[in-house]
This record gives sequence, structure tokens and C-alpha cells, in this order.
Amino acid sequence: MKNLTFLSLILLILTSCEKENQLVVENTEMPLLSKVLFEGVPYYEYGYNNSNLLIEEKSKFRYTRHIYNDMNQLVNSDFYWDLSIASSSSSVIEAAINRKEWVNPDNTPKSITHSLEYNNNGQLIRKSFIRPSVSNSEYNEFTYENDRIIRQTMHWQGKISGYTDYIYDEKGNVKTETKYFVSSDGVTELLTTTEYEYDNMNNPFQSFKRLMTPGKYTNANNILKETYTIHFEVDQSVQKVQTTSNTYEYNNAGYPVRVNGYSEYIYR
Repeated sequence: MKNLTFLSLILLILTSCEKENQLVVENTEMPLLSKVLFEGVPYYEYGYNNSNLLIEEKSKFRYTRHIYNDMNQLVNSDFYWDLSIASSSSSVIEAAINRKEWVNPDNTPKSITHSLEYNNNGQLIRKSFIRPSVSNSEYNEFTYENDRIIRQTMHWQGKISGYTDYIYDEKGNVKTETKYFVSSDGVTELLTTTEYEYDNMNNPFQSFKRLMTPGKYTNANNILKETYTIHFEVDQSVQKVQTTSNTYEYNNAGYPVRVNGYSEYIYR
């Protein structure tokens, strides 16, 4: 009888643990992006875990790996970049462009890690930037209104270095994104403003919303027009107001399958 009671207790504990660690599957009502092709050639590829959360972003010049906790919160992102593509040497850039093997953790050193922290309400409150062999204090903090990020404040070496404000439309799309620079003596300067217009169709990148970046990954719809305004002095050859427009072809479910005539979205 004692053995039976003991076994029942063990089964109860194991069952409780299993319920607590039960897999929560997200993004069940939307297709998951598998590849993005440019003029028929694979340019981006995406991998997911069993919860339908993005865990890998692959491209020729960059590889990103995402790690989540048991609550499906993103806790770390590791970035691997081919920095030779930004070299001042034309021969180095040419070699990078002509590389056959895509960047991956086996052929490219890690460039940076993003480490994320959340409050008790599950809101992202801090993102820290960790670079190999570099010791500094670089992180962003987040301010919320109606459960949406309305400000991202950048810190460098213990001081505010700038911030970005977000304004949303009634559907939750980022309508305006405004960036400011804060000097070491506390003077704030308006840098840029970006205004967006949208279609009424489904944004496939919403399956990446756990990356927590306001805009492309959180918008309900797809960007039709983007107006970028520079507020500081630049060379006369640079236009202070720059406009970008997008056109889409959609599938029967209302998701884009072709963008601007040359980009193609492939779904799982």
C-alpha cells in the first residue's frame, strides 16, 4: 500500500512537470516563410523549431541563430557576419561577392550577441549587445504604451546615446519612426523620420514577432510606401527626403508571393 501511494505521488509530480513544460505552438494560422528568392536565386532561408519560432536566418553574408526560453521568449540572438563585404579594398569585396559557401558558425567567427530581458508581464525591457573581446556597456531599454513599444532608448558606456520613438496606426502598424541622437553633454538632436503607408493584406513576417523589433516583424500589413527624411546637414548629392514604393502579388490567403516583380516568397 505504501509503495502504491509512493508511485502515485511520483506519477503526479511527473504529470505536473509535463504540463508545465508542455510545448506551446505559435503561428498556427499563417504560412511560414521558407525562402526569399531574388530573380529566382535563393537569397534568404529560414528555419523554425517545433513551436514555429524562427531559429535560423541564413544568407550569403550573414547567419543568425535565435534561442528561446520555455515561455517562447527570445533570450539570445547570435550574429555571424562576413565583414569583408564592407572592406575598403575592392579585391576583398569582390572575393566576398564571389564566395560560394554561405556564412555559417563553422566558417565565420561570431560578430555579436543580443541578450534580452523581460519584466513579469512578459514585456521586453532590455536588450544588451555583447561583442567578442570587447568590454563595454551597450544596451537598449524599452518603454510601453497599450502593450506596444513606443520608445527604444540606446545606452553607451552608462549614458543615453539616442532613442527611437514609434507611433502606430489603428491596426498596429508602425506609422512613424523617429530617431534622435543624444550627445555626451545631454543635447538631443533630431536625426531622421520615417513614415509608412500600408496595404490591407497579411504580413508574413509577423511569424518573426518574437524578435520584438517594432515595424517589419510586428506590422499587420505590408509596406506600400516609405518616406525617409534626414533632418541633419548632409552632402548636397544626398536627397534629404527619400521615397521607396513597393508592389505585391498575393496568394489566395492574402499573403505576398512576389514583391516589386523580382523578389519571391516561398512558404512551407
